Amino acid sequence: MRAAGTILTLLIFWSTLDRSLILPLVPTIARELAAPVEVAAMAITFHALAYSGLQIVWGPLSTRWGRVRVLVLSTAIAAGANVASAVAPDIVSFLVARTVSGGAFAATFAAVLTYFGDSLPLERRPAAMSNLAAATALGLALGTLVSGAVASWTSWRWIFAVFAVVTGVLAWAIARLPDPGVPSDERLSRQVGRLVRNRWALAVCGLTALEGFLLIGVFNLLPIALQQAGTDVFLSGLTTSAFGLAVVVLSQVMKLFVARVPAWLFIALGGACAVLAFVVLVGQVSPVAVLVGAALMGAGWAFAHTTLQTWMTDAAARTRALGMTLFSISLMLGGAIGAAVGGAAAGQHAFPALFAVAIAGSVVFTIVGGLARSRYAVRGE
Repeated sequence: MRAAGTILTLLIFWSTLDRSLILPLVPTIARELAAPVEVAAMAITFHALAYSGLQIVWGPLSTRWGRVRVLVLSTAIAAGANVASAVAPDIVSFLVARTVSGGAFAATFAAVLTYFGDSLPLERRPAAMSNLAAATALGLALGTLVSGAVASWTSWRWIFAVFAVVTGVLAWAIARLPDPGVPSDERLSRQVGRLVRNRWALAVCGLTALEGFLLIGVFNLLPIALQQAGTDVFLSGLTTSAFGLAVVVLSQVMKLFVARVPAWLFIALGGACAVLAFVVLVGQVSPVAVLVGAALMGAGWAFAHTTLQTWMTDAAARTRALGMTLFSISLMLGGAIGAAVGGAAAGQHAFPALFAVAIAGSVVFTIVGGLARSRYAVRGE
């Protein structure tokens, strides 16, 4: 199980890196492919939409075929899509390649969560979820930092080419893992019916969608906001990498006291950190403000997202594969909506209005999320 844990946590990191690499590169790609910035930024939105939508395909397949088989296929497709991104001759080809990559990696998050849900007892899941949260954040942080640095001395095309090679190696490694899931022939309609009657699972997904809007969608636009304010591509990636550093540190610290602190408090703390982050950003967009805001957003992710993941593995235990698929869809759909709204804000230079909306959303998340989790009775499945 240790080898599987390492490889699958790395895969979560790598799939997150796939969507974060592009964030500081959008203006550069737009210039080279002769496209407006808001059109090039659609690569972020299309990637997130494909990541959200295709999970409804991958989820049932992981139930029928097994988690490992689906992960091998999807990771191999993602490798090919990144090759296509590297050689794209125009903006349309690039957008298509990024969309395919998002759709391929759509299998990753839910399948890995389900794999851990199948193979780990409930008491060991919070630690595993902390590792996944850290891997996700590290992917977000290093993606913006590394691509921003590399793009300052070589072509963005090499970034996607190298990424494609490593993705192919990962597909090979995944193929050698054991599969703890038992394939099921239960009809999808029956699983869906059971899930839609699960009010707690739906509540978690609603909160997760709002979290995705705030901490993925809006966060994704921070490098663009900085560059519009006159910051160069490297510094924009460096400052936003504070998000990942905060998550890596806090998610590991959480392991020391997660069993002694009520889960609702973690969600409330996460929401409060998001509120503070957007309060800082609504005042001004500068390297210092983004550094502080990104770090606070990372703290919010560490506290809230890890808790939401663990909550969903218990709330949807009887339909875990489909439930985790819906969880991941909710997260990325919220992220896609946030990226679309943020892209529109970038086109209009209206980031203060975007951050004001994010403050209101964060307040709702804090209050509703904390109250809902405090009323939930753990099933222990």
